[in-house]
Amino acid sequence: MAEQPGNPQTPAPPTAREGVVYSGTGEFYVAEAVRSARSSLRHNAVPHVVFADGEGAGAEGLTVRRFEPSGNPYVDKIANMRRSPFERTLYLDSDTYVVDEIVHVLALLEHYDMAVAFAPAYRGLEDPLVPKAFHEFNTGVLAWHASERMADFMASWQETYASWLENEPFPGAGKASRSRRADQPAFRRCAWEHGLRLFVLSPEYNFRLGYPATVVDRVRVIHGDHPDPEGLAARINERRRPASWPPPLTLSQKVLRRIRKATGRAPQPPSTPRTASREPGAAETV
Repeated sequence: MAEQPGNPQTPAPPTAREGVVYSGTGEFYVAEAVRSARSSLRHNAVPHVVFADGEGAGAEGLTVRRFEPSGNPYVDKIANMRRSPFERTLYLDSDTYVVDEIVHVLALLEHYDMAVAFAPAYRGLEDPLVPKAFHEFNTGVLAWHASERMADFMASWQETYASWLENEPFPGAGKASRSRRADQPAFRRCAWEHGLRLFVLSPEYNFRLGYPATVVDRVRVIHGDHPDPEGLAARINERRRPASWPPPLTLSQKVLRRIRKATGRAPQPPSTPRTASREPGAAETV
C-alpha cells in the first residue's frame, strides 16, 4: 500500500542504530538539505538520509528517499521524522551547516526522550494549557530515540499542527502556525501534554543566525542563511572564552551602518525561495 502524502503508515522498525535525517520539499530545499548533509558527513560518520519530494544527488553515506508531498512542507517535515529508519535520530533543517562533530548528542538519549534547543528571542504564545515558563523550542535541530512514547508524540504533533491551521484553539495560534514559527507552538503544546523528558541543547548546537547568542564552547551547527558558514564558525570559534555574538559595534561601525541604511546601500541577503516566502502575504516554506 502506498503512503498517503504527509501521512506515514505505522513507522517501520528501525533498521540502523543511529543516523541523521533531513526533509526537503521543493527543488531548492532538497538541494539545500543535500548540501547540509554533505557538510555533516565530513564530521559525522553515520548514515544520513534526505527525504525528498524530487531528485537529489546522493553521496557516500547519504541516501535520498522519495516521498509524496502533502502540499504543506511542515506537515511533510514531521511526517518524514516519523519515517526515520534509525533507533536514535538527529534531525536537521535544510538551512543548517555542520562545522564539527555533533552525533555525540545522541548519547543524551540514554536518559532523555529528546534533545532540542530553545527558540531564541521569545518565550512562546499564551497557550492556556501550557505553563508560561515552559519555553518554546526551535524544531530545526532535534534528537530522539525510537519508542512508543515518541511515536505517540510525533503523531500528536503532526495532527495538532495540521488542526491548528484550520481551527485556532487560542488567540494567535493559527497565525503563528502559518508563520516562520510554524510547527513550534504545536510542538510546545504536545511536548508538555506528553510529558517528554527534554534536554535543552546550548546555542553551540543550534546557532541561530539573526539572534544574539552567548557561546562558551565550539559552535557546531550554523542555522540560517550565510554565504560563508565555515568562515563564520572559524571567527566565532577562535575565541577561547565565553563570548556574545555578534560582537558589539564600535561607534564608527554604527555610524557607517546608519549611513548605508539611509542611502539604500545596506548589504542585502541573497534572494532565495526562503527570503521570498517572508514577503508580506507569502506562505512560509522549509
